[in-house]
Amino acid sequence: MSFIFFDTETTGLHAGFDQIVQFAAVQTDNDLNETDRLELRSRIDPNVVPDVRAMLANGLSIEDLTDKRLLTHYQMIRDLNARLMSWSPAIFLGYNSIRFDEEFLRHALYKTLHPPFLTSLHGNGRNDVMSLVLACSASGDSSLRVPLKDSGGVSFRLHDLATANDITTLKAHDALSDAQTALKLCRLVKELSPDLWRRFVRFSNKASVADFISSEEPFVLTEFFANKAYHTPVVFVGNEPENPNGMLCISLFTLIDDLASMQDRQLVARLSSPPCPIRSVRTNAGPTIMPLWEAPEELFNGISCEELEARAARVAEDDIFKARLVNSYLETRPEYPEPSHVEEMLYAKFSSWSDVALCDQFHNSPVSERPIIGKTFEDDRLIKLALRVSYFENRSSLSPETARRMDLDLAQRLLSTDTKPPSIENALKQIDEVRESQSLDQDAATLLKGYEAFLATRRSKILKFLETK
Repeated sequence: MSFIFFDTETTGLHAGFDQIVQFAAVQTDNDLNETDRLELRSRIDPNVVPDVRAMLANGLSIEDLTDKRLLTHYQMIRDLNARLMSWSPAIFLGYNSIRFDEEFLRHALYKTLHPPFLTSLHGNGRNDVMSLVLACSASGDSSLRVPLKDSGGVSFRLHDLATANDITTLKAHDALSDAQTALKLCRLVKELSPDLWRRFVRFSNKASVADFISSEEPFVLTEFFANKAYHTPVVFVGNEPENPNGMLCISLFTLIDDLASMQDRQLVARLSSPPCPIRSVRTNAGPTIMPLWEAPEELFNGISCEELEARAARVAEDDIFKARLVNSYLETRPEYPEPSHVEEMLYAKFSSWSDVALCDQFHNSPVSERPIIGKTFEDDRLIKLALRVSYFENRSSLSPETARRMDLDLAQRLLSTDTKPPSIENALKQIDEVRESQSLDQDAATLLKGYEAFLATRRSKILKFLETK
């Protein structure tokens, strides 16, 4: 099995509205020797308004982000998709990638009419190097040194870990450098803690995770919230009915007999009150898990391992109680409003196989034919996205009426004062907030000034355009 270490640099934090502007990946063999690499950059799409704080973090100026010599976002994702498919099957790894880079990759593929779940299909697996670091920290393993912050808490920031473990990095917030740093961390663990590495690789496969959890043996689940790791002994209670990759477990810190004695209404009320004892584990997200017997006892809050095992056995033997827990937990789930923007609809439904084939036809057809093909999708999301790709890639391929309508929609979007999608108006306000809230060095001040001038000029052009409509 080969591995693919990857990282992204983006225009912000919203995977739907923001955009990947740098993607880098390093392919290795099973022994983590590099066999190939990929580095791609793109300019921003016309509807993307970069987040000021993201620009300050990655040091990319607006000139960098609008450089016409760079690939368009669509062209970059076409190249990216082709290379990653040629490397498959593999295990995809990154640092904090499941929650961030993977979401951006999925949304980028979706918005450019490619199958979005590349890293979970085609025999691929995925995991997060942060999970490996958390496992080292939770088990007391000494293969990695986890540094302390000035406040006394541990730091799981990638470059803090690199420094603590004598790993040389070329540049922070550079996709290729960060991918290489994650690879070096994995090499260190593989060399010094081969058992931990093997377990990490094993749980990169969702079937292996599901088998481990459904065995109904107690285990320790490590989760990461607000830059802090939390370790909870749990045991499996049931699958999530509407999520094939979701498995529900219950915390063994809970007094199981007390829960079992509750009436249904009481149980729903208890599960609705924080902290909820139910944990949802995604089998396809590389969870940080270890057998109870491998975990150090200091993670058990003073409860003996024997007592935790007894509580787990109490749950495992009571199918009626487990079913009640699942049903009660599902009643506590909040209902979210349907998204109104197509960029946020990735998880709304799956496209048909005929639409998937039609996407390939769209990509392989002359640009003049793409608008016609785009109208024939069954999936209304793909109709909108195909039109947008045609508009961004070759406006002249659209009818004059459609092109003018798209121009107007884009102008109104960029001048909107709504909270989303990001707009010029809100970006200018953000610049003022950043200047007021922090002191900036010369480079940051110059970057901010250049971005502000770009936004002001673009707003002026849009206002003149709207006056003629």
